Amino acid sequence: MMLKQRLILRLSATIIAMATIGFSWACIDRPMEKANPAPDVISDFSAVQGGTRDVDMLFVIDNSLSMAQEQETVRNNFSVLMRVLKNISGGLPNVHIGVTSTDLGTLPHNLPSCSTPDGDNGKILKGNNNSCANPVDQNYIVDVEAKNCDIQKDDNDTRVCVDHSCVLSNCQIEGEPEGLVLYEDENGCPRCRNYEGETLEDVFSCTADLGINGCGFEQHLEVLYRAFTENNVENTGFFRENAYVAIFFITDEDDCSANTGNLFEPDGDITTTLGPLGSFRCTEFGIKCNETWERQPPGGNMTMHDCMARTADDNKALLFPISKYTNLMTNYYDPRMIIIGAIAGPYDQTLTVQVNRDMEPILGFSCYASGEGEDGAVPAVRIKEFVEAFVTSDNDMNWAYTSVCNGDYSPALEGLGNKIKDLVEVQCITTPLYGCPDPAAANGLTPITDLDSAIREICEPSCSVYDVNPDGSVDEIDLCAADSGPLSDGHPPKRWDGLEEPCYHVTYNEKCDLGSTHSPSRGAEIIISRKDNPPLGTSAKIMCKGFPLQEKLCYDGVDNDFDGLTDGTDTADCN
Repeated sequence: MMLKQRLILRLSATIIAMATIGFSWACIDRPMEKANPAPDVISDFSAVQGGTRDVDMLFVIDNSLSMAQEQETVRNNFSVLMRVLKNISGGLPNVHIGVTSTDLGTLPHNLPSCSTPDGDNGKILKGNNNSCANPVDQNYIVDVEAKNCDIQKDDNDTRVCVDHSCVLSNCQIEGEPEGLVLYEDENGCPRCRNYEGETLEDVFSCTADLGINGCGFEQHLEVLYRAFTENNVENTGFFRENAYVAIFFITDEDDCSANTGNLFEPDGDITTTLGPLGSFRCTEFGIKCNETWERQPPGGNMTMHDCMARTADDNKALLFPISKYTNLMTNYYDPRMIIIGAIAGPYDQTLTVQVNRDMEPILGFSCYASGEGEDGAVPAVRIKEFVEAFVTSDNDMNWAYTSVCNGDYSPALEGLGNKIKDLVEVQCITTPLYGCPDPAAANGLTPITDLDSAIREICEPSCSVYDVNPDGSVDEIDLCAADSGPLSDGHPPKRWDGLEEPCYHVTYNEKCDLGSTHSPSRGAEIIISRKDNPPLGTSAKIMCKGFPLQEKLCYDGVDNDFDGLTDGTDTADCN
C-alpha cells in the first residue's frame, strides 16, 4: 500500500511539473530565426490517439429449431461487450451493429422450415419477422459521435465530456444514414443514433431475437458472402470504408454453404450418391478426414481424425471452399482490420460418426448444453477453419472460438470487446521520443530521418508508464526486457503468457506517422504488453521525454528535431 501511495504522489508531482513545461511551450508553433535554447518537450497523455474509431459488427445467429436457449444467452450477455467498448479511451467507438440469420433456404427444393426462397439472403434483420420498433429507418444500430463541433473531454478521463457545442445538424455525417438523432450519453458526450426510448443493449436484444423457425441447413459463410454482395437494401451503409469489421457466429451446427442446390435433393438413402437427406450430407461433402467416410460405421460408431474443409479442387466437394470467404474478406479489408469469432461446437481434430434410430449416419455431439442429453452441438470444422484464417494468436483463440454449450458467453464477448479496444486504442505518442528519434529504422523498416544508422537504430525511450486502477491506485510499468517476447526481440504481443508483469515497449505504427512532418510521433507507438486483460476501468498514464517535431531554432548549430539535418540544411523547417 505504501508503494502505491508513493507512486500516486510521484505521479501527481510529475504531472504538475510537466504542466508547467507544457505551458512554456504553448506559444512556440513555428520555426524561429532567433531564440534561446528550448526546453525538452514532454509527451503526457492518458488517452491514446490516432486510428479509426469506426467499428462495424455483424452477428450471424443460427435461427434453427434448437437455438432458443443459445439466442437468449447471447442477448443476456451482450451487455458485457458493451461495458468493454464503453470503457475504451474516448468512450464508445462509432459503431454499426447488425444481426442476420443462417437461413438461405434450399432452392430449388422446398423442404420443411426451408420453404422461403433464399431464406433471409444475408439481410440485416430487426428481430423475428422484423418486428422490432428500433432501430428507426435502418435494420442495423447506428451509434456514433457527433462531428464538426467542439467537444471538450475531461483531461483525466477521456470517456467523459465536460462541454460541447454540438447540435442536431452535427449528426449529418458523411457516410452515415440521414435522420440520426442527437443525444448525450451517460458521460455527457454527444452521440448520434437511430434508436430512441431504449438502451443500445435493449435494441440489440430485440434484433437478436430471431426465433427458431429458420432452415435447418445453416449456411453461415454464404450468408456472410451475401451480406456483402447481394445489395440488400437492408444492408445499405452498414459496412463502412476504413472501419474495423467484426464478424461473430453463434450456432450449434457447422456451415453448410452449398455450391449446388442438388445437395438438398429430398430423395436418397444409404445406397444413393448423396445418402439420406440430413445434415450429414454437409459433413460428408464439405469435410474430409484421414479416414474415408462410412455411412454405416462398424459397431455404429467411428472416430475420424484430422478433418478439414474440402478445397475447391476436391471433386467430392458440394460446399463452397473456405477460400471463397477468406478471399471475400481480404478483398474488402486490410487483414489487420478484420476480427472474426464464433461461439460454436468445439472441434479438437476428431469427429465421431454415429447412427440414429433409422440407422442413418449422423455426426456426434462434441458438447452438451447441460452436460448430457440430446441438446448439444456438433464440431464446427468449417467455421473454426474460417476463424483460424484470421486469428493468429493462441491467446486470441481463447475467446475467438468458444463452446456454444457454455451457459455463459461473457468470456467470448468480453474477448471480442478487448480485441476491438486493442485495435482502436493506437497509443501514438504526442511528440517524437527522446532516445528513439527514428522508430521506423529502430524496428527494421525504412528510415525516416538522415541520422547515422548507429543513432537511428537505437530506441531507448525515457518514459514513465503507469496503470491507473479502477480504485485510483497506481502501478508503475517497466520497459520490456530486451529479450522478452516470443521472438526474444523486446516486443512481446499485447497479450502474452510469457509475461509475469506488464511491460511497455515502443513500436512503429504508420498511423502515428502522418504527412511530411511525420506527425505526431514519427510513428512511435507505446504498446503495453500483459499476460492477462486488466480489470475494467483501468487506464494507462504515459509520460515521455520528447523533442520538437520540427526545427525550432534555425541559427544555433543544433539539430533540434533530431532528424540529421541542422539549421539551413533542414530546408523543410528553415527556409
